[in-house]
Amino acid sequence: MELAGLADLRKMEGNKVEAMSLYEQSYSLEYDVAMNAYKEQVGEPSVSVLLRSAASLAISCKKLREAEKLIALALSGEPPFEIAEELRNLLENVNFHRHLEVKGAELSDDEVQLVIAGRGIGYGYAKTDEIMNRIDCFKDLTVRTIERIAGKSFRKNGPVSPECKINPYMTSLQAASMAFRIKFSNPQEFILPGFGSYGSIIEDITDNISLINENKINILKDKIKDTSYFNNFIALTKELAPDGDIVNLFGITSIRSGQERKTLLTERKEKLSEVIRISQSDEDASGRTIDKGSNQTITGILKIADATTNTVKITIDGTAIALKVPDGLSDIVKKYWDEKVTVKYYQKNKKDKLLVDIEEYKE
Repeated sequence: MELAGLADLRKMEGNKVEAMSLYEQSYSLEYDVAMNAYKEQVGEPSVSVLLRSAASLAISCKKLREAEKLIALALSGEPPFEIAEELRNLLENVNFHRHLEVKGAELSDDEVQLVIAGRGIGYGYAKTDEIMNRIDCFKDLTVRTIERIAGKSFRKNGPVSPECKINPYMTSLQAASMAFRIKFSNPQEFILPGFGSYGSIIEDITDNISLINENKINILKDKIKDTSYFNNFIALTKELAPDGDIVNLFGITSIRSGQERKTLLTERKEKLSEVIRISQSDEDASGRTIDKGSNQTITGILKIADATTNTVKITIDGTAIALKVPDGLSDIVKKYWDEKVTVKYYQKNKKDKLLVDIEEYKE
């Protein structure tokens, strides 16, 4: 466990080679202990706990087949219910990593493979919204990243300029964890200053998602200094994130310097909602500090939206409540048109209420 903790630290520091070596040493020790406990029949829950720990370390050092066998061995016994559930979740994690692997034709620099997995994802099928919403969000994330790197001011409304417009093409879906590829092209064949290919855009997106997943929000703020772009990136990433119910894992496979790169997003939507709330509530447009405790929550139907004034109205039992929408959240709000939503906002002044977060209402 000391070796595993040191490996986690080296990984956070960016020393992946040393981290991998430490994970492998830790796994070797844990494997020996787990197998000895199994052969000596020391009883439950010790055996299943040790096998689970060894399997988790096997995943860390990318020994997926070994992890799969250890989990199967643990489940073949009589582990306590809670441990059995953890083992099943770990097996789901193994399968997710397997499906992040690109099968068949290789990815090019202008392609990504997106993968979702969870209890609501079956063999070759998933809820349409779970797929299409994430494709739309990833497209928006790509366009906004292109605009930001090109040095453009945040587009509050109106169409995307021709040089920033993209055409995403989706390949046929792959079964199991539900993997699908997206290929990008620019109809204008225009190269913006600041980057030379879609590969650099995809790299920027995956780097930033990794920072969010590793809870390095301050580093992301330093990288995306424009508040509107920062809030927009967090909000769109939240839409990609797992809900912990239907979708438990979300991943991206891309090409970086000729090598496959796998980016995991395991932070839940509610955690990213909290990041959005803190970011939006710290200060208003004039720099005045806002009391975070003043946030309020309402549930209603999003019925009216005005892009010119950045205003929406939430209808509750026939009464409409008007909310101002920050620039960074404008891409998200439009996805919930005519839907029942849960909205968080704070009272900016006597007249205006500022929307902080919005998501689909769940019973």
